[in-house]
Amino acid sequence: MSLSTESPGSTVSGVNVLVDGLSALARVLVGMTAHTLTRLDVDITLPQYRMLVLLVSNGPRRTVDLAADLGVHPSTVTRTSDRLIRRGLVRREHREQDRRVAWVGLTSEGCALVAAVTRQRAGEIRALVESAGVGDPRSLASALQALVAASGEAPEAQWWDRWARSAIRP
Repeated sequence: MSLSTESPGSTVSGVNVLVDGLSALARVLVGMTAHTLTRLDVDITLPQYRMLVLLVSNGPRRTVDLAADLGVHPSTVTRTSDRLIRRGLVRREHREQDRRVAWVGLTSEGCALVAAVTRQRAGEIRALVESAGVGDPRSLASALQALVAASGEAPEAQWWDRWARSAIRP
């Protein structure tokens, strides 16, 4: 069932077909991420993993800013951070300029986990692309890169550069 706004008898536009395809692909990719977390035998949820990914993308964040990024209440970030701190994946710190504000950032272990999940998922995506027999992967890649840019997300190479600088070092 398409979620497009066109009536069932009308000609479906290319945009709607693409939206439907990307929506289905998003479900596949979330499933791959969940499967990878299970395979790595890490006891974290997808929302907890999403927080780790945002910390890679944006670096250490104030609790209130991380809550806005995730679209949740700051108390949710505090509870999630507490769980991830117990697992050694994030650290909370206070900076000299304002000791009242808590900052959350990745530990080296958190960085390593995000890298492991990302690399394993990339392998699964590569296998999927190869098995699908996409005619010209470069044209599809170009369209996907345009969508990534329009969303404000960093391109893959830039994301990995941020990953390399994302952990709070003791």
